[in-house]
Amino acid sequence: MHALTLGLRQAVERKPDAQSTSFAPRRRTWRQTADRVGRVAGALATLEVERGDRVAILAQNSDRYFELMYAVAWVGAVLVPINTGLGSAEIEHILADSHASILFIDGTMAHHLTALQHRVPHVREVVWIDDIASPEGMLHYEDLSADELVPDAGASGADLAGLFYDGMAENTAGTALTHGAMVGNAVEAIGHLGFDSNTVYLHASPMFELAEDALTFGVTLAGGRHVFVPRFEPREVLQIVTADKVTHAQLRPDMIDQLLSHRRFSDFDLSTLSAILCGSTPISEPLLGKATILLPGVRLIDAEGNSAS
Repeated sequence: MHALTLGLRQAVERKPDAQSTSFAPRRRTWRQTADRVGRVAGALATLEVERGDRVAILAQNSDRYFELMYAVAWVGAVLVPINTGLGSAEIEHILADSHASILFIDGTMAHHLTALQHRVPHVREVVWIDDIASPEGMLHYEDLSADELVPDAGASGADLAGLFYDGMAENTAGTALTHGAMVGNAVEAIGHLGFDSNTVYLHASPMFELAEDALTFGVTLAGGRHVFVPRFEPREVLQIVTADKVTHAQLRPDMIDQLLSHRRFSDFDLSTLSAILCGSTPISEPLLGKATILLPGVRLIDAEGNSAS
């Protein structure tokens, strides 16, 4: 079975009490994460989410985002991650085009709800995925995590796993990927970045990005650990890399430049960092030279898995 949940189930079997996720003060083990995933999947089933149904998420990075990615796959539904930089019209298009039945949203994106009200009839439930209390009458993610545990639905490699809308135009069509294709992307990510059971991966790039999703599933398949920041902020990233002994991350060249240029860069211990995926954006020669001096043990890797040069 080439399902995205395979990595999660393997991690629970091999290292149930090892740390799986870290988000601010909240830390969980693989046993705890798998339990929560199964319960959120059970809640989705209670909400009448069936195999093939679309579940959208419009939120910043978090451990709950990570759990939801697996819960949607667990119940056999299709994940629709939405770019948090889009306007209400583009979001409306994605929800309509994907026929999403459930929308998970956090407080930073709540301002879109008024504009979307009554405009996306397919969305029958909106769920709050944030630490703060949910608006009156709206389900909170933690309500779902207390539901009855259900078994993995057992998706096949040919089953649809995700719809990804990378474009900014209102008429952009989503890219449909099966479980098999996404598992293949995850395996490729493992090879490109050298993930293993000692990997500590920092989610500083948006989790709605297809490349970030491949890395997410790849880290789990390798038995590594996930660390989350809501969004990229240089000082917070420097602090988290130091505190959590991060080994890998995906950062655009401009993000790398912001880290290296931070006035307190030298105050942080980044010695555990071994690799940064720079993606498809070329890294300039001056920045490459600067990184070579300030991050001497770090391999900068392009989208093809080659060292940047």
